[in-house]
Amino acid sequence: MNAKKFSDAMSELDTKYVDEALSYKKKAKKPHWMKWGAMAACVVVVILAGIRVITPEKDGLQMLTIPDFENSGMGFESWLGYDISQWDDGNPWSESMEFSVLPVYRNGSYDSAGKPVGLSQTDMKQRLETAIAALNLDRYDIETEPECLTASTDELQICVYADGIIEVWFENGRTLPEEYSFTLFDTTDAEAQQVLEYLSQEYFELIGLSEPKKVMSGSYIIWNDYDEAGNYITEPRFEREYALYDSAGDELEDILNYNFNFVRFYPDDNGNLSLIRIYSGLSCAEKMGDYPVISTDEAYEFLLEGHYITSVPYVITDAELICKVELVYRRSNTEKTFLPYYRFYIELPEMRRENGLTDYGAYYVPAIQEEYIRNMPLWDGSLN
Repeated sequence: MNAKKFSDAMSELDTKYVDEALSYKKKAKKPHWMKWGAMAACVVVVILAGIRVITPEKDGLQMLTIPDFENSGMGFESWLGYDISQWDDGNPWSESMEFSVLPVYRNGSYDSAGKPVGLSQTDMKQRLETAIAALNLDRYDIETEPECLTASTDELQICVYADGIIEVWFENGRTLPEEYSFTLFDTTDAEAQQVLEYLSQEYFELIGLSEPKKVMSGSYIIWNDYDEAGNYITEPRFEREYALYDSAGDELEDILNYNFNFVRFYPDDNGNLSLIRIYSGLSCAEKMGDYPVISTDEAYEFLLEGHYITSVPYVITDAELICKVELVYRRSNTEKTFLPYYRFYIELPEMRRENGLTDYGAYYVPAIQEEYIRNMPLWDGSLN
C-alpha cells in the first residue's frame, strides 16, 4: 500500500481508534500480547479501509471505466452520404423502447496484445466440427494454432478463432445462381433482399440463426478510377454490406444479437461469395450486471456538454447539426468492457463536398448513469 492509499485508508478510521491510540501510553502497562493484538486490529482496519478504496462499488455493481477512443486506421469514424435519412443500418433499437437497465459484460476474448484467447482448444474443435458437418465436408486437413483451428480443402477454408469468430473462405469464390445480383456496388435494395434470403437458406445450418433478420447497410465511398481515355476520375459509389442477425422477438435480445451475434457475407469482384464471417461476441464474455441507464434526452445534454468519446476532430458547434442517434455496444478487441453507448451522428459542415456528399461524424455518449462511471469523458478539443 503506497503513501497515498495509506493516507486515504487512515482517513476512513473511526475517530475513537485515534483517541484510544493517543491515550494508550497514559494507561497501565499491558502485556506484550495485548499490545501486539491492538496493533493487529489497527492493521486490519487499515486494510479493510484500503479495500474500499481499491474496489469501489455502487449498489453492488462495479464502477466502470470508459476507455480512450482508439481509432484503428486513417481518418475518423463517419457515414458518408447525401442525407442521413437515406441510411438505415438495421439497428433494432428505437427511441420508443424504454429500458431502465442494460447489461454490461467483461470482454474475455482477447489478451493485452489484442490476440484471441477466449475459447479453449476443446471449444474451438467443437465449433469447427459443427461447421464441417454443416458444409458436408468429407476430406480436409486440420491445422492447429493457439488462437485458431483451421480445416482446409481445395475449395475452401474454415477458421475458428479463440474469440468465437468463424470464417469460411472460398478459394475461387462460390458462384450463386444467375438470377441473383451479389456485388459490392450497384446492387439495388430489392436485389440485396433477394440475395440475403437465398444465402440465409443456403447456409442455414452453418450460421445457426433461427429467425434471420436482414441488414442491408452501407456507405458511399469516393471511387478513384480511370475512364476509357485514360483520364483520372473520382465518383461516389454506394458500398453495400450484407448481414443477418437472429431476431428473437424480444427487444433486448434483438439488440444484443444485432451487436454481438450476427453474420456477414462478402462478394468478390465477380459477384461470387468470397467469405462468410460469423460473430458470437458474447461467447467469451462475463456478465458484470444490469446497470441503470440514462434516457436519450439526458444523452443529448451530455453530448452538448462534451461528455463523449470520438475519433472525429471537429467540435460540435450547433445542436441542429445532430442528425441521428442509436443505441449500440462498442465491441472492438480493445474494449475491456462491453457497455452500451448512445451513438450520435453529427453533420460536419467542414466536410461538405461540391457534389452534395457530407460526412456525418460518430460521437459516443455512455448510456450508463454517471454515478456508475469512474471517469465520465470530457472532450478537450483533441482526439481521445
